[in-house]
Amino acid sequence: MRWVVVAACVAWMGLTQIAQAQSLSPDSPPNPDAPVYVVTYLDILPPAKNAAIALLKQVRDACRKEDGNVRCEFVQRMERQNQFALLEVWQNQKAYAAHGSAPATVQWRDKLKPSLNSPIDERVHTAFSVQPPQLPPSGRIVYVVTHVDAIPPRAGDAATALTNMAEAGRRDPGAGRLEVLQQLAPKTDHFTLIEIWTNRKVLEAHQMTPGYIQYRDALQPALGALYDERLFKLPD
Repeated sequence: MRWVVVAACVAWMGLTQIAQAQSLSPDSPPNPDAPVYVVTYLDILPPAKNAAIALLKQVRDACRKEDGNVRCEFVQRMERQNQFALLEVWQNQKAYAAHGSAPATVQWRDKLKPSLNSPIDERVHTAFSVQPPQLPPSGRIVYVVTHVDAIPPRAGDAATALTNMAEAGRRDPGAGRLEVLQQLAPKTDHFTLIEIWTNRKVLEAHQMTPGYIQYRDALQPALGALYDERLFKLPD
């Protein structure tokens, strides 16, 4: 069993390196064999929140059983608990496309439409700086999903700042996951940072470290829009 896990990690790292080599090139088509990272934001009418949670839990569980799914998570925003995010990883473009066109996907989106407070916002990415997919830690963990919109000429500077922070942050106590994702063309100057921390106090301690402050200082001149950081939890 151990050699299978090692082989899978080596294969994943190879695909990630290919994706990184193609990043920041808006004219390059996505590598069809690279993993696909999808972040879907859902804004639900407050009275429909509980019904949406029940439906989205079913969606998450079904998603995990689909061919080609690597990871599927459903999280609830802390500050505005009628907002949610689906975090998915698919083995390749073919698996992601099959999921998107599957009758079950079309059905749950149609079923959710009357409850939406705004249109579903799905953002498709390639890996920029990630580790092999892993399960989240246990406990009252905090997910952080941050959308970073860079000025096109400074996208490389933003990518460098994000990568340096992620690589350093992975060594911090309480870090469960730090992933830097880059949206597919034509929005290659848009990035998503996904983090998991064991609790909010640990997250806040991380954000007060000199390295994190340096990251925000380095990133600020490259931003084309507000730094959009949102905190999420696993739904009860």
